Amino acid sequence: MGDYSRFISPAYLIASGEFDCDISNPFVHPLHRHETYSELLFIEEGRGTFVIDNQSHETGPGAILLYQRGVWHEEMSTHYPFRATYFAFKGLQLKGIPQDYFLSPEQRPVIELGEKGNEILKLVRECHAELHSDAAESNAASNHLFGLLLVRLARHVSGGFMERGSVKPSEAAVMKARSYIEENYRQPITLDLLAKVTFVSKYYLSHLFLQEVGMSTIQYLIRCRIEAAKRYLAMTRRPMKEIGELVGYQSETTFHNIFKKVTGHTPGQYRELNEDPQNSFLNN
Repeated sequence: MGDYSRFISPAYLIASGEFDCDISNPFVHPLHRHETYSELLFIEEGRGTFVIDNQSHETGPGAILLYQRGVWHEEMSTHYPFRATYFAFKGLQLKGIPQDYFLSPEQRPVIELGEKGNEILKLVRECHAELHSDAAESNAASNHLFGLLLVRLARHVSGGFMERGSVKPSEAAVMKARSYIEENYRQPITLDLLAKVTFVSKYYLSHLFLQEVGMSTIQYLIRCRIEAAKRYLAMTRRPMKEIGELVGYQSETTFHNIFKKVTGHTPGQYRELNEDPQNSFLNN
């Protein structure tokens, strides 16, 4: 029998985490994207509204959401208790689709598992536990299990995985810093805070980040804020002051000046040049 595998190269895990939320502590992540890796979110309990690439999806237990590299997304739980597990990964290459994508850009980024939900849940829990274990070969085991998870999902969607070494500590620190900035750009973020998040000294992190990303952490924060602002300007009619606040600037003047410095246009000029006449979900 021939080999019809879609997998050219395997994914390797960067991180995973569990969320256990209630109405007093909801699961909410504002509009953001990840430039260097993709994420997979498995919902075990509860429901939520998930906006991915300008499309809103309401889903619940037994669903997997794919936030593929570079794709804008927004998350909000709506029914409680809400329990979910996420995996961040990179290195995946499937035939005919972009690097780090599990589904083609045209496919719906939500996989409803139905009766397969319990089977996948077991893999999700085991994979997460291995990634956070101190046992020998836990990294290899977690990557193996994640590979098996993706193969099972590929079978489910369309109706062999190799091992990969662990991420270098320096690479992991930069990835964690980038991820934190991408998800929390609305908040005040300093190098000291990022050093605490990544567990390395701020001087070492500053050096690593500049070396890996080609810009400082502050420049990257500004970039994330301006890219999000562009999205809001093009896709909504929200006032400039509100958009500035949404992306982390309490002063409309500061937002105006930084936006013009980065893009060469004022926010108003950018909106006129790029406005979507459909006025998307982001108006809400």
